[in-house]
Amino acid sequence: MGIKKTATIVMSTLLVAASLAGCGGGKESAPAAVNTENVYKEKYDPPVTISTVWGVDPTLQFKNGESAENNVATKWAKDKFGIDIKSLWSVTDTNGAFATKVRLAMSSGQEMPDVVTIGDTDSQLAQDLIDSGMYSEVGPLFDKYASDTWKKAMSEDANVWNPYIRDGKKMGIPVLDYAYNHDYVLWIRQDWLTKLNMKAPTTMDELEKVMEAFKNNNPDGLAPDKVIPLSIGFKSSMNTWMGDPSWIFGAYGTIPQQWNLASDGTLQYGSIQPGMKEGLVKIKEWFDKGYIPKEAALWDENKTSEPAVAGTAGILPGPYWMSGWPLQDTVKNVPSAVWKPITIPVGPNGKAMRHGTTTTNGVTLINKNMKHPEAFFTYQNYMFDQLANPSANSEFDKGLFKGYDYDVDSSGKLLTGENIPGGYVNSVRYLLVRDGARIPNAQMDALIKLADGGKAETRLERDIQNNYGPLTPEAAKVLMSQKDSSYPNMFTGPTTQSMKTKMDYLNKIESQTFNEIIYGKSPIDSFDTFVQTWKTSGGDEVTKEVNDWYKSVHK
Repeated sequence: MGIKKTATIVMSTLLVAASLAGCGGGKESAPAAVNTENVYKEKYDPPVTISTVWGVDPTLQFKNGESAENNVATKWAKDKFGIDIKSLWSVTDTNGAFATKVRLAMSSGQEMPDVVTIGDTDSQLAQDLIDSGMYSEVGPLFDKYASDTWKKAMSEDANVWNPYIRDGKKMGIPVLDYAYNHDYVLWIRQDWLTKLNMKAPTTMDELEKVMEAFKNNNPDGLAPDKVIPLSIGFKSSMNTWMGDPSWIFGAYGTIPQQWNLASDGTLQYGSIQPGMKEGLVKIKEWFDKGYIPKEAALWDENKTSEPAVAGTAGILPGPYWMSGWPLQDTVKNVPSAVWKPITIPVGPNGKAMRHGTTTTNGVTLINKNMKHPEAFFTYQNYMFDQLANPSANSEFDKGLFKGYDYDVDSSGKLLTGENIPGGYVNSVRYLLVRDGARIPNAQMDALIKLADGGKAETRLERDIQNNYGPLTPEAAKVLMSQKDSSYPNMFTGPTTQSMKTKMDYLNKIESQTFNEIIYGKSPIDSFDTFVQTWKTSGGDEVTKEVNDWYKSVHK
């Protein structure tokens, strides 16, 4: 539903190199001359080893006695490609445990993995690994070995490489994600709206009327102090993926905690713009009226979903796929509950803004000492060609692994979800690269086709139909009706020098100031003091470096 010795490549002739580039890492080429070896193979005999490390999602399940180190996916890689995936270690990734263990390994001289995939949540770790010099330039490897399908997917957004470029060299392979995957809509209790004879709000003023009715005239008879009209949290960030408040500031013209494109063509930090002050006034007003959680400053993304699932929240901002998780569980607590996706309400000037998500979910790094870097492309090319958006003759036409994420009964009927003997497990998370392989635009194209009444014909379309929530296509269409309201972070470069030394402090004073304003501990005008402090405490330096980078990639 939605995880982080010099390599020797024996190429004796330009002809063989050219043929490799032309085939995009496809079939093994015949030698062009005596004693010429093409090291890229579809299967290795004897097997080759790729070492890696795992940060295991605490919610990820295993079956049949398997583990992150040894499971159906690692066995499949050995049988299919002659690739032995060797785990150096694994750790349940709670409270930054994975990043901590990688840093410890790096600083203490332990063996580092051949291939490591770092998720976006550990973006600084990825930058530090690149800066360590342990990991190889990947641009030439990608150009030589990546399949045409993979290259085409990567070309959908040229900016995906930007965070991993050093002196013009590509040092990490972006892990592609679906476009708009964490852009969000508002999920609202339609059954409450219906009982109140109210329409879905389209403006901030209408939203306030709905929240007031949800709280003080609750259709399910809940006492006002038991209702959270709008479940948001900002423990992690004012700019996140579920329970996100950034659209509230967007109604006043800015998105916090990211770099937005200004009318003069420069990048400006969203949290210090005038619209932030108006947004803080509005959130404080809602806090005082009990429209948002009293503990909002302590709630992370997952916590914001709890009252929604319990049936005590009326609105939850979140991605288009949330009718499948977590909102499908609401009916277990309130059988009459009906969630519906609606657009982001517009502000006083008729404008809506929400954060837009990038089409990446991390980066894969390749160790300089990896003996067979081309083997990684053997593995990942297959994923892009056969898993990302496969045709009907793909090995993965029905799903990834039979008995794990799908099964087939004796009559040939496809079994999904809870109907799989022994239960469903998200086996795509067992793969060497988080989520296997994703083509950014493929999922949204499939969703819109289904929303428009099209038949599920491909594996991707059937997967959406069988494993995502029933309202997912409808929610995707709602999302795309406000396509122009999505504003991605325009700074996608590597961490700048001033960011490394200044941003921790700047983020700290930002969070502290905003929380104190919302909780009534500081007057709203303390925002103006914060802006000046931010600028003089390193913010102006960061802004200059961000804009220098932006100019360098937009010449």
